Amino acid sequence: MMSDVKIEQLLSCDILELSEVEQVNFYLELVDFLQDLDRIYYDNNDPQIDDNIYDKLKSLHIKMITVYPYLKEHSKYYSTVGYKPSEKFNKIIHKVPMLSLSNIFDKDGLEDFIDKIRKYLNAEEDQFIEIVSEPKIDGLSATILYEKGVLTQAATRGDGYQGENVTENIKTISNIPKTIDSLDAPDRFEIRGEIYMTKSDFIKLNNKMVSEGKQTYVNPRNTAAGSLRHIDPNVTYSRNLKFFAYTWGDLSKIPCSTHFDMINLFKRWGFQVSPYTKNNKSLNQIYESYLEMNNLRSSLDYDIDGVVYKVNSIELQNRLGFISRSPRWAIAHKFEAEKAITRILDIEVQVGKTGSLTPVAKLEPVNIGGVLVKNATLHNEDFIKGINSEGLSIREGVDIRINDLVEIIRSGDVIPKVISVDKDARNKETEEFIFPIQCPVCKSPAIKERSEVTGKMSSTRRCTGGLYCESQILGCLEFFVSRNAMNIEGLGGKTMQLFFDNNFVISPSDIFTLEARQRNKEINILSLDGWGDLSMNNLFSNINERRSVTLDKLIYSLGIRHVGINTSKLIAQQLNSLQNLYEIIAEANNDYNKILNFLTDIDGLGKVAIESFLTFLTNEENLQILKRLSDEIEVRDLDIVINPNSVVQGLNIVFTGKFNGMSRSEAKDNAERMGAKVLSSVTSRTDLLIIGDEPGSKLKKAKELEIKIVTELEWLDIVKG
Repeated sequence: MMSDVKIEQLLSCDILELSEVEQVNFYLELVDFLQDLDRIYYDNNDPQIDDNIYDKLKSLHIKMITVYPYLKEHSKYYSTVGYKPSEKFNKIIHKVPMLSLSNIFDKDGLEDFIDKIRKYLNAEEDQFIEIVSEPKIDGLSATILYEKGVLTQAATRGDGYQGENVTENIKTISNIPKTIDSLDAPDRFEIRGEIYMTKSDFIKLNNKMVSEGKQTYVNPRNTAAGSLRHIDPNVTYSRNLKFFAYTWGDLSKIPCSTHFDMINLFKRWGFQVSPYTKNNKSLNQIYESYLEMNNLRSSLDYDIDGVVYKVNSIELQNRLGFISRSPRWAIAHKFEAEKAITRILDIEVQVGKTGSLTPVAKLEPVNIGGVLVKNATLHNEDFIKGINSEGLSIREGVDIRINDLVEIIRSGDVIPKVISVDKDARNKETEEFIFPIQCPVCKSPAIKERSEVTGKMSSTRRCTGGLYCESQILGCLEFFVSRNAMNIEGLGGKTMQLFFDNNFVISPSDIFTLEARQRNKEINILSLDGWGDLSMNNLFSNINERRSVTLDKLIYSLGIRHVGINTSKLIAQQLNSLQNLYEIIAEANNDYNKILNFLTDIDGLGKVAIESFLTFLTNEENLQILKRLSDEIEVRDLDIVINPNSVVQGLNIVFTGKFNGMSRSEAKDNAERMGAKVLSSVTSRTDLLIIGDEPGSKLKKAKELEIKIVTELEWLDIVKG
């Protein structure tokens, strides 16, 4: 199973507190983790985490690219659905994509969904738009094509755009008609729905496996997915799978004007549809449908994990269209969380890749909704004290202690949350928890920071160990080789993890000694799965191309908290050389405040960033890591030649969007050579905004502030003079 601690660290991270460096690092980590989950779920039929947890991780991903749109440059995961189809089956392109649904979790979310639809359609406030509700079946999505009434093709959802050809397997499912003999059936139509296994059939199958001395299956959903995608259709047939029809794909004509009428038409054609599908004419009716299904779910012979809402009018569905990977006219309302009472046996503090200290309660095991729960998240130091991120009291100010009797809730979080403490149940064995002020891994100081923007103290305590803290090393290394840092192709993600696990790379300098150590037979890269002479030599070549780097790029690549690209350049412009950097760090060890004041006097450098920079490099361990690295590479002095005739000299410039003629990094370098100052956000001080494709919110803000805007092509003309 996937690491509970890792998922908790992802979900508990306050992304608004991340520095520019950490935003990229955290985003890549999140995407990498989601891709692993998708691969295991769609290719191996083996979901490693609860659906609610997965939904929370997906919501976090959406929040990341909404708050920091530039992150889209680092990964195209935001534009994908599902996972690539398995190589076991031929591929089928979906003429109409099979997209996923967004999720809501409460009545407020439902009201917001309705309100957004009404506003989009410019409907009157008293005009209610009919909404169809139906159970959300926990199975495997499939689409079935009929041509002139004959089943000709069937496919899984796959990545949403192409799926696996499972036609022969689909034909073995008894409640799927092989022919449709109806005059109102279009010549060509796709029926879409969910393949599932009943609970009773699942129990029978597992009883059979036990009697034969074989391993039992985990749950009906996994078993249904594996059975449908089995290479032998006879196995699919033996599993007695079922199909619920709930929508359509490609149609030569639409015979009805409403979704509800289409569902009834499916039923008349011989398809099984949910008997709980309802057309609701008011908000109260919709919510009552949800409550009814929530009460009924335990009595059903199949698993459901929520209710799906869809606009009834097909005309309005077409007007509403889609947003990103989901329809604007439909949404899934997930069921409420489940609760239980148990005792906290201990509290452990874990350290994440970004240095955040995350407390986890070790629980007396308790069963919640069929899952044996042993851990609960405690989020951060303030949460344990009974304080939220706004500094306000939670749980009536009652702190959390070892041996406390607590109520926990299991919803969208990987580890359930503590929602209340039974203070009256405390006894002499109850022990107050003292949060560590040193990293439990490397013993470096663990500090809280004050935000320069809000002025508030962070709720999260972070390790200052950086490159020598074992919990942070891998994340730092992955960032070090990333595109905007050292940009070493072929060494990110899985490769870095592999090299790290085999102790080939445990420090940045190790990257540049790989070739020599391989030659001296100190390591054996060729012994690793998937590595040959060609791939190894290509990697060595990519590394050697990055042996010369400017000072600003080196500083940025260290992944120092709050020290982003622009801050790195400003520091490098002031220091100019690596030798000067070493000298100023030596001075800071003797008179910290003097150097702090010197650097913070530089326009554009904030106190928080400079304190982080100095804290990192006055740490002797980190300084030695930097020195070992500089022994392996050439660090060039930062020498920016400014064109005295530049029309943008002295201007504050912001870049946004995707550039086609050059990378944004190159565009920024050109601007700085022309004497401009490149900023990361649009403010009243911005003189010029240069936009590429999909410019996002910065364009809107620039228009509001009446800032001059030029396109990429216009900017290229300026650069050329």
